Amino acid sequence: MARIALVCEPPHGGVAEHVTQLALGLGAHGHEPIVLCPPGFRSADALRAAGCRVLALDLRREYTHPHRDLAAVRAIAGVLRRERVELVHAHAAKAGVVGRLAAWLTGRPAVYTPHCFGFVGEVSAARRRFALTVERSLAPRTAAIVCVCDDERQVALAHGIGPVGRLAVIHNGCPVCDAGAAPDPRLLELAADGLLVGAVTVLRRQKAVEVLLAAAPAVLAAVPAARIAIVGDGPERAALAEHAAALGLEGDPRVAFLPFTGPAARHLRALDVYVLPSAWEAFPIGVLEAQACGVPQVATDVGGTREAVVPETGILVPPRDPGALARAVTGLLRDPDARRAMGEASRSRHAERFGLDPMLRATAALYDQTLKSPAARPTMNG
Repeated sequence: MARIALVCEPPHGGVAEHVTQLALGLGAHGHEPIVLCPPGFRSADALRAAGCRVLALDLRREYTHPHRDLAAVRAIAGVLRRERVELVHAHAAKAGVVGRLAAWLTGRPAVYTPHCFGFVGEVSAARRRFALTVERSLAPRTAAIVCVCDDERQVALAHGIGPVGRLAVIHNGCPVCDAGAAPDPRLLELAADGLLVGAVTVLRRQKAVEVLLAAAPAVLAAVPAARIAIVGDGPERAALAEHAAALGLEGDPRVAFLPFTGPAARHLRALDVYVLPSAWEAFPIGVLEAQACGVPQVATDVGGTREAVVPETGILVPPRDPGALARAVTGLLRDPDARRAMGEASRSRHAERFGLDPMLRATAALYDQTLKSPAARPTMNG
């Protein structure tokens, strides 16, 4: 059984959920994971309770403290040597830097999943140049880059990140909807006898939840029985509350901000329509979770989202377009037959394409292939 270091910087959100599912499922596929993550990693206690090794490291998203980044590289390298790790799998851009450097310094092969490259999206020109330079520099030292959708692979190729033979596409997956998870009573109370629209997501700038808030007045005016919930935590929470106040939604009993309490099914099972208004994405797990729970999706047509959301399961709208979002949501709220059909199609699509087992099997097979390759598996230094 090969020991794999899963290095993850984001403490919550889709990347952390993906790493959590890998850590829980890889044992059945012949690998022993060790999770290296920041102290606030949301799933740390649950992973430890399940018998997974979890080691907290000082991993920071920003690049403003290079001495801390060097310390993180040294700390990861120490773990790789001490724990006799055979392969490093780094997740998200920052962990991709420190994890791959530590792997290179210790002679371990590295696999990297960007979960959306750092140069994609609404970032400054300087940030884009820096991120692209880093990705191009580290790609030759990476045994495989896992693209979570076909769109992400095309982004890599278009920006000279490769070589092409090292770019593997493994779509994200998620568990079946937990039928034993009772719907969040706060959401049931909010919905009452009405119709509940909700975004269940980490509150980061990328997710553009302010677009749903901007669409809310039109939705509420068109469908008086509608209610809107923003479920999640993150750095944009205060700014979103201010935005809601500016729109006259503060104190409106039909709109609520609620914290996330896993599993996601607790929140999704209370919704009539799921909304993800992201400004940019790779392949969001949130829409897969909504499909697993049979909730119609309204999502922005960014990144690889269209590889999951199809007309049978939901509606794609342009990013940063509150009017289009409002029209899509309103149309679904007014059409119970369409919602019912989309819910059934969503469950079927998840079961056929986006369950956990295909993702776990493909990832484990990639590890096996990498570990057997002399070119990808250099002599270990310790």
